[in-house]
Amino acid sequence: MTEKKRNHIRRNLQAYGFLSPFLILVSLLYILPAILTIIMAFTDLDSAFIWEFVGLKNFKRIFKDPNTIVIIKNTFLYVGITIIFTICLQLFFSTLTTYFIRDEKKGSFFKALLMIPMITPTVVYSVLWIWFFDASETGAANQLLHGVFGLGPVNWIADYPFQIVIFAQLLTSVAYGTTIYSSAIKSIPENQFKAARVDGAGELEIFKHIILPNLKPHISFILLWESLGLLTNYTAILLITDGGPGIKTEVWALSAYHKAFGQLEYGYGSAISLLLIFVVAVIMCLLLAMSDKSKKEVAPRE
Repeated sequence: MTEKKRNHIRRNLQAYGFLSPFLILVSLLYILPAILTIIMAFTDLDSAFIWEFVGLKNFKRIFKDPNTIVIIKNTFLYVGITIIFTICLQLFFSTLTTYFIRDEKKGSFFKALLMIPMITPTVVYSVLWIWFFDASETGAANQLLHGVFGLGPVNWIADYPFQIVIFAQLLTSVAYGTTIYSSAIKSIPENQFKAARVDGAGELEIFKHIILPNLKPHISFILLWESLGLLTNYTAILLITDGGPGIKTEVWALSAYHKAFGQLEYGYGSAISLLLIFVVAVIMCLLLAMSDKSKKEVAPRE
């Protein structure tokens, strides 16, 4: 073996030595649980912790469950409505704080305010919503309702659970996309805006024909990011409504949690999670394909 090859092997061993703590942690906290989840999905593991292989029984049970259709509907409505409103608000706030408000300090201050819900711990954030929509007369929303319209108390979380969880999620999602879109708008050459104004274009035309086309790749990325986050994150719904009343706000990821840790049906809960992973993978591939297409459309032709 030559000296050069020995040095190469020595450098690789040193690199793996430095990476080993990280690789061990990733293996223990991510890879091993993922493998166990896949195995558990094909067992009837419950609180007795007896590993009995049952094949596709759990997956058949999912499709026979009468609540499955409602949960799938809730999931698509929750993800779809939240993403549409999130992207619209992100585009509005990024254009407002970057294009219309040219003062850097004022724009940054406004974006900092949008960051507050995102950086607030989910537990604290959810408790604030529960307090605000408290059903008693002392609840903040009911006090406002009585003070402005003279109406009696409303049980907000029971009567409007879906609207509340969507609105709560919206506020935590707006800041991230706003920051990305703002950076993208700043990178658009100023001469494009000047040329459009010389040609007599209004602000709406400038947004439609200059700002929006330049943001297409970024919109595709945010669409992918938000979709994956909404499909797999259920913490706020768990804390605010716990999927209720009944299963009105029960989404797919929350259903897996309830089955596994509420009813202690670990095998069945793992099967639900595995199906969710499959759906997320398919959606990710579709959105990545859309993103590549957008990049090709935006890329300048030679």
